[in-house]
Amino acid sequence: MAITVSQVSLYVRDQQRALDFWSRKMGFTVTKDMAYGENRWIEVEPPGGGTRLVLYKAGPGWPEPAKDQPGYVLFEDDDIQAAYERLSAAGVHFTMPPKQEQWGWSAVFTDDEGHLFHLGQR
Repeated sequence: MAITVSQVSLYVRDQQRALDFWSRKMGFTVTKDMAYGENRWIEVEPPGGGTRLVLYKAGPGWPEPAKDQPGYVLFEDDDIQAAYERLSAAGVHFTMPPKQEQWGWSAVFTDDEGHLFHLGQR
C-alpha cells in the first residue's frame, strides 16, 4: 500500500477571499464547501486532480503568512511559461516570473491572503 498526500491545510484570514482566488484565478474545482462550526470546511482541487487544499479559517493569535519567503507548497505545470501567462491574465500576482534555475524552471506567486508559492515545470 502506498501513502499519498490527500490534502494540505492552508490557514486563511478570509475564507471567501481565499475561495475566490483558488477557484476563479487559479481554476481549482471546489470539492467541498460546507458549514464547519462557526466557519466553513472548504476544499479545492487542481484542474488535473491531486492533492486538495483545505482553506481553513485561522484563529486569533495564529501566525501571519511568511513575508518574502515562498512556502513549501510547490505546484507544477507541463509548460510553466503558458501557465504564467494564463494565471497572470487571470489576476494572479507573480513576485518572480519563470526563471531557469540549476534544478529547473521556477516561478513564485502570491495568493490574495499573502501566502507565497512556487510554480515549477514537470
